[in-house]
Amino acid sequence: MSYNKLKSLVANVEAIATAMKIRIDDRQATDEEKEVLSRYSGFGGIKDVLSIGTEHTVSNDVAEHIHRLQDLIEAYPYYDNAMRQAVIDSIKSSVLTAFYTPKFLIDAVARQIHATFKDNGLQMRTFLEPSAGIGGFLPVAMPGTRSYAFEKDCLTGLVLSLLYDKADTVTAGFETIADQHLEHGSFDVIASNIPFGNFRVFDAEMWKKGGMYEQSAKTIHNYFFVKAMELLNEGGLLAFVAPRGIADTPGNKFVREYLVNHADLITALRLPDTLFMQTSGIEVGSDLLIFQKHSRKATLSLREKMFLQVSKERADTAGTMTDYANKIFTLPKTALATDSRIALNQFGKYVRKYRWLGDENAMSQYLSALLKYDFDRYFRKALFASHGQDNAPVQMSLFGEPQTAKGIRAYTENMEAWVKNGAMVVFEGQVGTLRFRKSSRYTETAVDFVPVDEGKVNTDRAADYFPIRKAYFELSGREREEQKEYPELRKQLNALYDAFVAKWGFFHDNDNKEFIMLDSLGTEVFTIEMQVGRDIFKADVMREPVAFKKIDTAITLSPVEALASSLNFYGKVDMGYMAQATNKEEEEIIEALQGEIFYNPAGGEWEHKGKFLAGNVIAKQQETLSFLPDLAGKEKEWAEASAKALEDAIPEPIPYEELDINMGERWVDTRLYADFASDLFGVGADVMYFDVNDTYLIRLQGYSPVAYNTYSVRNYNGEDLFVHALHDTVPEITREEYRNGSKVRVPDEEAMQEAAAKIQEIRERFNQWLDNEPLEVRDELVRTYNERFNCYVRPHYDGSAQTFPGLSFEQFPYKELYPSQKDAIWMIKQNGGGICWHEVGTGKTMIMCVAAYEMKRLGLVQKPLIIGLKANVHEIADTFRKAYPAAKVLYPGKEDFTPANRKEVFSKIKNNNWDCIILTHDQFSKIPQSEETMYDIFSEELADVEHSLEVLEQSTMRYRSGRMQKGLETRKQNLKAKLAELQMKIDRRKDDTVDFRSMGIDHIFVDECHCYKNLMFQTRHTRVAGIGNAQGSQRAMNLLFAIRDIQRRTGKDLGATFLSGTVVVNALTELYVMFKYLRPRELKRQQVSCFDAWAAIFTKKAADYELNVTGTIKRKERFRTYIKVPELAMFLREITDYRTADMINLDVPDKNVRFLSHAPTIQQEEMIGRLVAFAHSGQWEDLGLDIPQPDNLDKAKMLVATNVARKMSLDMRLLGDKFTDDPNNKASICARTIYDYYVSSNANRGTQFVFSDLATYKPNEWNIYSDIKDKLVAMGIPADEIQFIQCAKTERARKKLFADMNSGKVRVLFGSTWMLGTGVNAQERAVAVHHLEIPWVRHEVA
Repeated sequence: MSYNKLKSLVANVEAIATAMKIRIDDRQATDEEKEVLSRYSGFGGIKDVLSIGTEHTVSNDVAEHIHRLQDLIEAYPYYDNAMRQAVIDSIKSSVLTAFYTPKFLIDAVARQIHATFKDNGLQMRTFLEPSAGIGGFLPVAMPGTRSYAFEKDCLTGLVLSLLYDKADTVTAGFETIADQHLEHGSFDVIASNIPFGNFRVFDAEMWKKGGMYEQSAKTIHNYFFVKAMELLNEGGLLAFVAPRGIADTPGNKFVREYLVNHADLITALRLPDTLFMQTSGIEVGSDLLIFQKHSRKATLSLREKMFLQVSKERADTAGTMTDYANKIFTLPKTALATDSRIALNQFGKYVRKYRWLGDENAMSQYLSALLKYDFDRYFRKALFASHGQDNAPVQMSLFGEPQTAKGIRAYTENMEAWVKNGAMVVFEGQVGTLRFRKSSRYTETAVDFVPVDEGKVNTDRAADYFPIRKAYFELSGREREEQKEYPELRKQLNALYDAFVAKWGFFHDNDNKEFIMLDSLGTEVFTIEMQVGRDIFKADVMREPVAFKKIDTAITLSPVEALASSLNFYGKVDMGYMAQATNKEEEEIIEALQGEIFYNPAGGEWEHKGKFLAGNVIAKQQETLSFLPDLAGKEKEWAEASAKALEDAIPEPIPYEELDINMGERWVDTRLYADFASDLFGVGADVMYFDVNDTYLIRLQGYSPVAYNTYSVRNYNGEDLFVHALHDTVPEITREEYRNGSKVRVPDEEAMQEAAAKIQEIRERFNQWLDNEPLEVRDELVRTYNERFNCYVRPHYDGSAQTFPGLSFEQFPYKELYPSQKDAIWMIKQNGGGICWHEVGTGKTMIMCVAAYEMKRLGLVQKPLIIGLKANVHEIADTFRKAYPAAKVLYPGKEDFTPANRKEVFSKIKNNNWDCIILTHDQFSKIPQSEETMYDIFSEELADVEHSLEVLEQSTMRYRSGRMQKGLETRKQNLKAKLAELQMKIDRRKDDTVDFRSMGIDHIFVDECHCYKNLMFQTRHTRVAGIGNAQGSQRAMNLLFAIRDIQRRTGKDLGATFLSGTVVVNALTELYVMFKYLRPRELKRQQVSCFDAWAAIFTKKAADYELNVTGTIKRKERFRTYIKVPELAMFLREITDYRTADMINLDVPDKNVRFLSHAPTIQQEEMIGRLVAFAHSGQWEDLGLDIPQPDNLDKAKMLVATNVARKMSLDMRLLGDKFTDDPNNKASICARTIYDYYVSSNANRGTQFVFSDLATYKPNEWNIYSDIKDKLVAMGIPADEIQFIQCAKTERARKKLFADMNSGKVRVLFGSTWMLGTGVNAQERAVAVHHLEIPWVRHEVA
């Protein structure tokens, strides 16, 4: 019988109606009602249900039943709104996954299993169907068997519970089985038609086991096999109808290996491709796989080995191969089919398809015969009969008596709060480690004791080590939590450590280190002892607290001097210190410093005018005024004076006439947009904005001819175009056309241009309409705009008073910092970070080092971190050590960051009071980010999504927001899954894991911050050119999480300092990215939740026609100009110190730039002609090259032509071996020019740099570097005076090379822009820099 979609839909709706009525009546189903319920077959293949809750129409024959289904769900009293939506989503998701098993197959499996149990005299005590549907496989259970069934779908679960009221049915996913506390935790038989689909399952227990268990949960069918096998009793049967991917996919071999290593393969049967046509109307490949659990098997059979292997077949004479298929199905009696053939599947891949050409009765008989054949041959009664017996391992005693081994067992003693998984302990006379696990029956964590090999441990050493560990964790834990010193605990820790060292030697001694590292807590305890070179000493934690800072304030000064000293030594106005330093009362100091300091009632503290009268002064004034009613006396007078000073500092308001307002700026009240829509369309309108996904919605309250005629393009009406006008986007409109006989959809450029014109008209009309609005409306806009954007005052960063205690200039050629450096350092100290945008050569390295030390000294930060390029970081560390010889600096080398040593470095960072930590960008990326921080961030995002869904549910927009609601629901589910995964990681975290938060790093100096500009951002302007890479990089995301962690701990923006000479270079987004990193709170106040919201305020977009890289003319949209530039600049300048070499009068030599222009060679002239021909034809052959055609030629002809031209202009030999050297090519001219400079600067041994990014040096290959070097050697320059930067592979080699350049021992240095352009301090004798070509990356040019 063929599948009838309408009949199935009618039967499903009738079954649901019957089930709901029975549940409302609170009774069991009658036999007649069970007959109705049994006809329920799910919604697999019934795509019409996807229209539920949307505006899409369905065919008339099913409309009545779809509407009845909706009414039933709406009227069911046991569903709230969230549950109703979940039911609808579940119905929709089942369209592609719910395929019910034909009854004849289930009957055949049930008959065979029943016969096997009866013939062998076995009793089936428990049965589980983990994906039950309406209980198709429950008949496999025998009389007297305790049956359990799981069904995730709530509607199907309702039908299931009523059909099988004697079974224990659970309406939940199989992954929740451990939480259900079933009477039985394992089963004799598990059978089911498991879910089809590529879905991930989150199972805490499987995740916790890790390895292949965790991997199996990434795909639902893999998960079901592994989970079920874990729950199966020894000798029990597992029978699954499963998708063919289990057997055929090479990547699922790990599951197949698990199955045949834990069970005997009874049956592997390939089922007909059309098996599910009768129940679901869909063709899908499936297998019947039956296993008998055998967990102690020693070898695999030949057919089990074949089950592990997959292979391909030849599909045709041309050599086309099929997709992979399991080799076991090449054996006889492994297919329920009359024939098979190779054909294309729905994914366009060749596969072998199986057919049954007879009737169902014949197929059932053949299936029964195949099952009997397999069970008679492979089922083993002995396996089932022996399950449950205790086979504890034994060992032989030396005295001849067998003893039970004291192996892994439950740990029953009390544990300290700091003890974690893997910690070493002594238990019942044995030394071992603790293993944490969760039981499938209990929610609490179980702890096992795992003995350590007695040859690896010394019990006496352990007895002396454990008290040290306990004292350390108690000391560090208490001081961290209470911010209070515990001298007695520290004294005890030192005494225990000293006794251990006297008896066993230092921790760093090999035997001790090996022993301590057996303890998962040992990597942290080990770092209470430090080794530098050959010296071993105690870490800071042994002498003083490292969790907080102690400050000494003994000094005497006048009020003005005390203020300068306070700012210098503490970075703030410290009244307690100033009173002590001046021996004056607080009021005397305040009187003397009137106008220099101001009282901030928000913090109850005094602030210097440079800080207080800066930043968002409007918000500060409003906050200050809000405190006045609660203040009295002197405090009120001080606050009033502060409010008046802030009022005087407020920038002059920008009038309406000077506001350049874009339609769609998010700060504008949506009621204003609604009023404009009402005026435009002639009917009432509602407009809503959701910042969680930066989306506007509009609903017209009646029919509008303007919306459906004037502003209508194709299937987009005025409402749609109004939303696009708010978002400043153009819809992607497509049309159908025939290409090579096939119908395809292509962009409809004409319709898109028409839509763009109407959208632009709407945007222009908005500004015209706004100009004609009443004065009070425009005044409100002016007020709002000025409060949000024209509210910033740049602080006056005067760092001249700083004295920088501890800073040494002995090893530098100068005796003080530039004023610009002092100002930048003061800005960083006052703000707690910022952007140091200084031109190359202006001293950014010194700024970083001094600012880091100053912030640490002042207690503004506890552990500053500097990260820099690998090429620069050695110079940064060297500068820090010269500037502060006594500073405690951690600069780990390359070997320290190998996987084996990394944990020790992380513990050193955590456990010591470093003045500064210096890492490369790559090393920083290896620090694991805090899962707690990520959990908090994702929790906030989930709350925003849930709030938006709630608002949407209560609004009048529901009928227009189906896609948005679905998107938010999907995002909600993804966030919940992510949070569950993070929570599991937090609960299961290994003891030796040290993450960014636990390290205590609270400020990051990011040198060459442009390397982190590729931060992911969301935008709907995907067709706009020049906005950069929205996908971003993992490197940038790691930095974002680290900075967010610091910002959350401090409760403030910034938390980092970005330094570069090229902060913003290429894309408009780079400026937004800087704000996203450093000013998230301020962006939120401006109602900027994403790039699009920022661009709507500060940019204008324009469309032009341009020649693209393929050589065709395309319409391109670009953000052409910034608007509101003064406000944007002030927002940036508040946290930015921008300096050029000219601004600070830097003494740099004048550049003598020479552009050497020469006529092309004969070969180059010919190639230019070929390039012109290629530009016209696009044919690779026209270039006449003997190198292979590029793969991207069709998509990037101009790009290919440009690349060929670059190589041609440098040296024709870069285009193939057919070309020869020429004395007039660029390489030859460069060699002669270098030689001329070499000779003219011989007296001073002048040096030269040669930059080239094409054909860089590679040993044993022809390249430009070696060619020019050979020419120079031929002219008479010694070969050892010419070097390539690529040959200096270590820091030591680079340092020696630079020293040789500075001494004149090396006279010519070649390198690429990337390797030679940064971190090279070798210019002391430089007389010339040669650029063979322009760098391809713009920031390298800059």
